[in-house]
Amino acid sequence: MEDMISHAPALVTLDWHQDLIWPTSREKQWLSKLYLSNNKDVSLYSWANLRSWNDTQIMAAAYLNLIGNIYVHCRQGKFDGDWDDENLKDQYGNIHTVRKFKKYEDLEKCMLSATEHFVYFDIDLDFFTIKNPYNGIGKKFTYLSKQQIVEMLQIERPLIKWILERICGITIATEPEHTGGLLQSNKLLEIIDSIYFKPSLFSNFGEQWEKSTTWKHFK
Repeated sequence: MEDMISHAPALVTLDWHQDLIWPTSREKQWLSKLYLSNNKDVSLYSWANLRSWNDTQIMAAAYLNLIGNIYVHCRQGKFDGDWDDENLKDQYGNIHTVRKFKKYEDLEKCMLSATEHFVYFDIDLDFFTIKNPYNGIGKKFTYLSKQQIVEMLQIERPLIKWILERICGITIATEPEHTGGLLQSNKLLEIIDSIYFKPSLFSNFGEQWEKSTTWKHFK
């Protein structure tokens, strides 16, 4: 099992929170018994056993070796030790390195020199908030500008180009409570949608499959 880590895609995530709580001993027992080929079992486990704060899902996946190394650019972290690298062992004995970054440029520099072959890309929309009273910062939500978001995520950006050359999947957490409401969340989602997809996400053209949503970077 030692070589499985080379086949598990890395995770690159942009999030306000770190969401890096390691499973407890009991949770490890539950995870080890989880039948991953059964979507119903996985859905039920996610609903019933993942913590309501949604801070264990990443490390649960790492413990099962569904993802490899983890790279997080986030805003959460009050103490210097919160930003230290971690090396954690999964149920097969593989070591997963977890790296956390305060600055986008530091994440970019790290990934451009990384040897990862496959990547999952996760974007939590609350990452684009600056002041966030729901997360205990400020009294009123403020946000990165559309221009700032586009500059970070545009296909031509070296980090994004690197990710898209290796991407296995993308997840987008809309986080309406943590972004100031559904309207604000949808505005942020629309920016990402316009950067990456054509036609728009959730477009419905019936059986006209040639019009199905696809990535803009695919020519």
